[in-house]
This record gives sequence, C-alpha cells and structure tokens, in this order.
Amino acid sequence: MIVAVLVRELAARARIQDALRGYAAVRTCDQQDELLALVTEGLVGVAVVDLRDRAGATTLRMVRTIREGFPSVPVVAYCALSPDSSREILALARAGVNDLILRGVDDVGVALRSVIATAQEHCGARHVLEAIAPLVPPSVVPFLRYSLEHARQAVTVADAAAALGVHRKTLVDRLATAELPTPSAMIAWCRLTLAAQMLEDPARSVEQIALLLDFSSAASLRNMLKRYTGLSPREVRENGGLRCVLHAFRQTLVHDE
Repeated sequence: MIVAVLVRELAARARIQDALRGYAAVRTCDQQDELLALVTEGLVGVAVVDLRDRAGATTLRMVRTIREGFPSVPVVAYCALSPDSSREILALARAGVNDLILRGVDDVGVALRSVIATAQEHCGARHVLEAIAPLVPPSVVPFLRYSLEHARQAVTVADAAAALGVHRKTLVDRLATAELPTPSAMIAWCRLTLAAQMLEDPARSVEQIALLLDFSSAASLRNMLKRYTGLSPREVRENGGLRCVLHAFRQTLVHDE
C-alpha cells in the first residue's frame, strides 16, 4: 500500500515515515499536483493532506477533486488544533476527509497506523460489509468481514478459517447451512463487491482496480466479473457499481430462488 503524504513540515514528514515503516510505502509530495498524479495512477491506498501545501495554498480544492474523482480513496487531514486552523479543518471535513491526524499526537507509531487503518475501513470494507450483512446470517458476518478486509491480499479459504479459529470444513458447513455459495465463491464475491465499489470512481481504470485487488491482470478481473455476474466492468460502472453487483449476488442465493 502507498500512503501519499502532502505535509509542509519536514520534521512531520519524518515522523510519518518512521511510524509507517514496515507498514506502508510513503510517497511525500511538495505540490498538490504531485499528490493528485499519484492518486490518478490508482495506486494510492490513503492520502494524508495538510491544511495547506508548502507554498501556503489551501488543499481544499484538491480534497474535493479526490472525493469527486476517486471517492474510494481515503483522505486524512493532517493538522494541529488551534483557533486559526479550526475553520479550515471544518471546511475539509465538509469536503469529505475521512479522519484527522493531530500533529504531535496521532503522527507517531501505532496511533498513526490506527488512523490510517480506520480511514481505509471507512472507505472500503466497512461500507461493503454494511451492504452485504443484511443478506446473510450473523454467523457468516465475521467470515465476510475478514474476506473484505484482506481482499487486497487475495485471501484463501485456509487463511480465513485459521484467522477465525475454525476448521476449513466448519467454514464450509457454516455457509452451506446458511444456503450460501462455497467459501471460495464468497471470497470471490467479496473481491468483486470491492471492485464494483471502486468502479464507482469515474476516473479509476479497470487495470488500476485489478492491481489494487491483487488480480493477475485486468483480464483476470474482467473474467471473474463476467463469470459471477454476467456483466463487464463497463456495465457494472454504468449500472450503479456496488449496487449492481449486490443485485447479481442476491440472484445467486438459494433462498431467493
């Protein structure tokens, strides 16, 4: 995962890089256009944005541009709480930032990693899980949560079973009792729902999504999408993204036939 950082103070940049070492690749930017270019390339997991860039220009318009073009990319505001900054923080919150990093408080160690993880959850797996959870029994939700949160690592059934502390066969039986597809098929559906959510980003390409979700190629993503939903990425994008794939998923449920 790449964390793109647009922060004015060099000392603050160093603290962020140190806190994320071994957790994420950090790309620091001096100009807003640099950060936007990284986002446009489709590889940014999280953008950390100061209230103003090194030239003193507000980052508000850049945040709005990311929210409009790449709504699944979490944006975290980096700031210090002060009477002078409160108005700018409020403006960024209204523009759609997902979380705040307080300078000297949240920009070190575990605290920063927690903010980054929370921002990602807010934009990705959490939203999808909320949409899927009503369609399945509560006993299956932990499996779906794990599959969604690890979708970028191409999780296996064995991985999920081990993480949940159950035998692989127990997982198979649990889904069969719930009249759901097999665990491997459900993992595929989880990956496809996240892909569908990303397809809602008007500027994000299929190639970028395939890379982010650890597909071997864009063709591999297209083939899986076609096999499970009968639709192409373009058709999913044009028909509501996540909503479209969830509709296809409902059609597969035994108890909905």
